[in-house]
Amino acid sequence: MGIKSLVKKWIGVQDKETTSADVAVLERSETVFLEKDKKLNEQIEYAAIFNMIQQEVALTGIVLASQYDEELASDVVKVEVSGIPVVITREELGCTPHNLPLMRYVGETIQFQLIEANEANGLVMGSAKKIKEKEFDKLYHELKEGKQFQAKVTKILRYGAYCVIGDISVQMLNKDFAEDHTTIGDVLEIGDTIDVRFNRITENKNLRVEPLVRYKNGVSVSLTELEPNQVVLGTVRSVKKWGIFVRIAPNLDALCSIPSHLAVREGDKVSFRITQVLKEEKRVRGKIVRLIKKD
Repeated sequence: MGIKSLVKKWIGVQDKETTSADVAVLERSETVFLEKDKKLNEQIEYAAIFNMIQQEVALTGIVLASQYDEELASDVVKVEVSGIPVVITREELGCTPHNLPLMRYVGETIQFQLIEANEANGLVMGSAKKIKEKEFDKLYHELKEGKQFQAKVTKILRYGAYCVIGDISVQMLNKDFAEDHTTIGDVLEIGDTIDVRFNRITENKNLRVEPLVRYKNGVSVSLTELEPNQVVLGTVRSVKKWGIFVRIAPNLDALCSIPSHLAVREGDKVSFRITQVLKEEKRVRGKIVRLIKKD
């Protein structure tokens, strides 16, 4: 029962001739009580908000909306903490300006922490990036100390692959994957997992890993089938300062010098002329004749 009802009941019992003026006074009094209650609740809520900011509490919430905020001059997403709206800007999501629209986050559950609260305008700001930075630092130190993890392949590129350990993205390069010039894409697919350890961290804070055991393929083609002056189809596997490796048969890479008349990249299809077949060493040398244009 509310304050108004209780007071009216009390008046009805004490004085059957209560005037409308008395009721009006009571209603004004109730409004004052409710406003004080509201202010007290707001103070309690903001006290909790400020405490969470100070303690850097990790929170979890569902993204309820995305939009462009003119005052913040940024795309933002909105979540809630105890019914209080929290705004997270694109930068604090950890997204670059070239990422996809933030609407893709709507409905997703994200981790974040509160970083700022303004009682005057009722604005509470959050950051998912700070949570990711803490997770990144923790993973980096654990890897560096020798801990091994299972990484999941999320994207394959011509020079390597992106993987995730938990929610943290890491890189693995082809040159760190195999003892020969087999690429990650030759062996693994998106969704595959591989046991990895620390390799290094770049100046741009890209965390790189390598397999616990590097992949190695035996030569599966007979070198007796290859002869000097043969021209075969090849794929550029690795470009070094001193030469280029071209795959000319399953698990067989041939070495050639860098052509002065062509600009070649890893993954390019080329016409390759064999110049030497070193059977005892299981090596082939040659030169790139031309690039094979893609349709």
